[in-house]
Amino acid sequence: MSRAGRRGLAAELGRFVRANFASLVASGLEYVLVTGLVVLHMHYLYAAAAGAVTGALTDFTLKRHWAFDRSAKGAVHHEALRYVLVSGASLALNLAAAYALVDGLGLPAVPGIIAASIVVGFVWNYPLHRYFVFRHAPRAPHAPEVPRRAAAHGGRP
Repeated sequence: MSRAGRRGLAAELGRFVRANFASLVASGLEYVLVTGLVVLHMHYLYAAAAGAVTGALTDFTLKRHWAFDRSAKGAVHHEALRYVLVSGASLALNLAAAYALVDGLGLPAVPGIIAASIVVGFVWNYPLHRYFVFRHAPRAPHAPEVPRRAAAHGGRP
């Protein structure tokens, strides 16, 4: 592998580790909130929704400003809209999976919610955050090219 290839692989590995650490922090906050709400007798699906919103806000902030080290960021409102779309689908996937695990398979509520979110996180969230939400912003256009005729005369028209 070339030196540039190794640098690219190392950079990608760094993004993967930082993104997963950001998700771990956000998920930790989410799980604490979900557990507390379930202990306080809130229905587990409402608790899961509240936890998902809290986790999403934390995750967006950490990933936008730290995990995905881009030379140019997109406009925050564009990234936020893409994040909301991905998170909305993620919430639906998490709720469906939690329902299947808890009501379908009989797992306890908190472990069922955690298992669902881990699967959805790796299969749905990371790939879409990396390649859709926090993709590299288009760079500013390059300087205009010198017309061919001018180039043939040493840059003079």
